[in-house]
Order: sequence, then C-alpha cells, then structure tokens
Amino acid sequence: MKSLLLVAHGSRLVSSNDAIKQLTSKLRSRLNTSGFDGVEYAFLELTEPSIPDGISSLVKEGATEVVILPYFLAPGTHVVDDVPELIAQAEKDYPNVQFRVMTHLGAVDGIIDLILSTADATA
Repeated sequence: MKSLLLVAHGSRLVSSNDAIKQLTSKLRSRLNTSGFDGVEYAFLELTEPSIPDGISSLVKEGATEVVILPYFLAPGTHVVDDVPELIAQAEKDYPNVQFRVMTHLGAVDGIIDLILSTADATA
C-alpha cells in the first residue's frame, strides 16, 4: 500500500495549520486517481501530529511505502537536515516499509509554470 505524507513546518497560528489539514483533505478526495492509497499530514514542530506520529498512522493503516513531500519552498535546515534525520529513524523503526523523500515543494518540476499561470490569472 502506497501512501503520501505531507510534511509542513507547523505554526502557532491555528489557521496556518488548518490550511495543511484542508490541503490534505483535498488530496484525500483525489486518491482514487493518484496511485496512492492513503494520505496524511504531519508537522515538524509547534503542533501535532509530529512526523513520527504521521508515519505511525500510515503504517497502522497498512502502508508499505511512504512518500514524503516536504511542503517547504526552500532547502533550509529543516529540509536538508531535520526531515532526513526523522525519516532515517523511521526506516529503523519500520524496516519493512519503504520510505522515499521527494524534493521540497519549491524544487518540484512545474512550480515555475504554476507561479506564472497563477500570477497571470490574478493580473
């Protein structure tokens, strides 16, 4: 079973965290055409669920492969160090689960087209 974990920073602002929950809900509604069987969100800090909790939830649902999307625009310390360290621990905790970390959102192919088309639509 292939699952997606959307990893965001986390915020003291409830509305910011709620935006991640809403995005996850939208992703969940499109799972039947995505190639994924499950999707969860997790936060690096400041709120719950934590990344280990998000992974645990997916594994309990039967995930045998977890794809992690670092929902960050730039490759800062969290992307370069923190997320990989947490995933390395998950690999030890769940040796029968395959983990793949995607590039951070800001480096995803198509981001330039998305920015330009969105900017053009609002201009």
